[in-house]
Amino acid sequence: MDEGHTNSKSGRKRDWFGVRPGFLIAGAIALLGFGAVFGVSLDIVTRPKPRPPAAPLADVKPSRQAVTPKIEMPPATDTAHDSIFEAGPNVKEAPPPTRPALVDQALTSNAVPLASAAGQTVIAIVIDDMGLDRTRALKMIEMKGPLTLSLMTYADGLPGLVAQARKGGHEIMAHLPMEPIDPKENPGPGALKITMDDATIRRTIAADLDGWGGYVGVNNHMGSKFTKDAARMAVVMEELKARGLLWLDSKTIGDTAGPAAAKAVGVPFVERDVFLDNVETVDAVTAQLELLVAAAKAHGAAIGIGHPHDSTLAALQKWLPGLSARGITLVPVTEILKRRTAKAPG
Repeated sequence: MDEGHTNSKSGRKRDWFGVRPGFLIAGAIALLGFGAVFGVSLDIVTRPKPRPPAAPLADVKPSRQAVTPKIEMPPATDTAHDSIFEAGPNVKEAPPPTRPALVDQALTSNAVPLASAAGQTVIAIVIDDMGLDRTRALKMIEMKGPLTLSLMTYADGLPGLVAQARKGGHEIMAHLPMEPIDPKENPGPGALKITMDDATIRRTIAADLDGWGGYVGVNNHMGSKFTKDAARMAVVMEELKARGLLWLDSKTIGDTAGPAAAKAVGVPFVERDVFLDNVETVDAVTAQLELLVAAAKAHGAAIGIGHPHDSTLAALQKWLPGLSARGITLVPVTEILKRRTAKAPG
């Protein structure tokens, strides 16, 4: 007998915890019903809302943050100066230079002032390769000028040499190394080569020219191979125009593309008439100087190019003092440029 479920006196089943079984069953049913209702309500509240279908890709508009604003750039302007040094037509739409064009053109700023030489027969003597041999360079600077001294772009102490040369009354040019035809010839560091693309040519020119100043223009050191390349010379001329410089073609090769490239871009230019010291003796140099005078008398002006050799120094020291008595005036290369520009057609 299970004494926990019957009352021995009445014979009735006993209540659980003092509550009749019927009430317990009813309470349990009520709790189950409340739990079901509460669970359904909680599911409805917490259930994630369905997302709307994605729009087709073509209909999606970018956000304002994703739109790149269009920047209107001002039109390019022609920065060429209007001085007498201008030669050739201006380029209306030139490629942008690697650095801003100079407001104060280097050509006009650095030209040696000269008393009027109108009507006189004039010569300019350009001395290349200046600065590598400091002793000979200083001897050239000490000579009475005005000479036109073309300093190697990779020479040491260029600002000091420029200052000394300008104090001595000489005009300055930059002697830019370029690739020769003969691979055995070394033009030196910073040389322009035909294997370079346009960007490399521009970077090389900037490295050669932008660390110093005081020069009126550029002429080529060697370059018999490079100056024949019209496309690459066009890049060079764009860089010279951006810097306000003239081009003196040394004419190390007969079919140089330099003058045509300069004219096409609008760079003032002149060309060499006589080489003075291919043969390094005083007599040979003196003979070439006489050829220079003959060319000047025939055309009114002429340009000779020499080097700081001992023979060239000796010949000039002897020959220059008697020049004026012969009716010949020594002038900087910019004076020749003025004359040839004035005579140029158009």
